[in-house]
Amino acid sequence: MADIWDGGFLLMEHDPLTGKSVWMKEEDGNLIFRVDQPLDAIFSANAEAESATNGKPFGDYVRVASIPHHLVYQNGVNDAVENKDDAWLSRFLNSSDNSKFRTSRGAF
Repeated sequence: MADIWDGGFLLMEHDPLTGKSVWMKEEDGNLIFRVDQPLDAIFSANAEAESATNGKPFGDYVRVASIPHHLVYQNGVNDAVENKDDAWLSRFLNSSDNSKFRTSRGAF
């Protein structure tokens, strides 16, 4: 099979089920990875989960969001979780740019 390139990025892995693709390039002696993943299915599942929690009481261990693994590290969510920075998480999850990651309206 021939290599597949997108600009300077070489396709390393593609999952036809999820549409997720992992790309790599070398720049200044460093390997740089790029992950492309369609988010529509995740957003749809999150909306369904959020709808199912509407009007229900909140308790401990309620899932409040579903965010793809690579985005957790890219956008600072991991740092906020490790530092127990609930105020940052609340701002992040309640912003219009990130609200589609919500699976519940409780807790944050």
